[in-house]
Amino acid sequence: MKKIILIITLFLSSISFAQESYKYIIIPSQFSFFKEANKYGLNELTKSFFEKEGFQVIYDTDKFPNDLAENRCSALYTNVLEKSNMLTTTITFEIKDCQNNLLLTSKEGDSRDKEYQKAYNESFREALISMRGLLRFKPVEIVKPIENPVVISENKPNTNAAIIVNENQLFAIPISNGFKLVDSEPKTIMLVKSTSAENVFIAQKEEVSGVLLKKNNAWFFEYYNGDKLISEKVEVKF
Repeated sequence: MKKIILIITLFLSSISFAQESYKYIIIPSQFSFFKEANKYGLNELTKSFFEKEGFQVIYDTDKFPNDLAENRCSALYTNVLEKSNMLTTTITFEIKDCQNNLLLTSKEGDSRDKEYQKAYNESFREALISMRGLLRFKPVEIVKPIENPVVISENKPNTNAAIIVNENQLFAIPISNGFKLVDSEPKTIMLVKSTSAENVFIAQKEEVSGVLLKKNNAWFFEYYNGDKLISEKVEVKF
């Protein structure tokens, strides 16, 4: 039988970087401690700062560009913490990668101004400025396909072969107290909050409340429908 050499893409164990530094940074469109988006213009302030640092800034509610949707590890993720009392307003930024590793914590931005808008603006600016010039991290290592020649027999191609795509695959995006599970659009499918137990989260899927837990190396969303316990398998990448 006639032989031909086809180039087959194999995922081998060689590791390479997709780029020298991160291209994108994801920021909240609404901070968890406010009841409305862009309160006091702080989301726009945050976006402007990271743009000046050389990033393409994307809100977590925006549709992701194709390259980011295919490789979410090409982005940094921003978490903002508030610790305020009657005397001071305190803001801290956390910068994480796609695996939820903490890469940088800003200086605490403090303000004693009694007017909320001024206090938040001052504390945000102080925290942001403390990160100036410190955001040049190398991206998470990814497995890059390499071409390897393999000799195989020539057979009539199967033009009807189906391409299988897992449309139910979800991706975990870190938030202040857990994760947001989104699909490839990205549309938020489920919100999960951390608990004191490992691999157990309090979960909310639309109007249904339950828990997300790991069993036998798989994730399940469990909840009650009346007196009946329902367990749904969830395909998610953390």
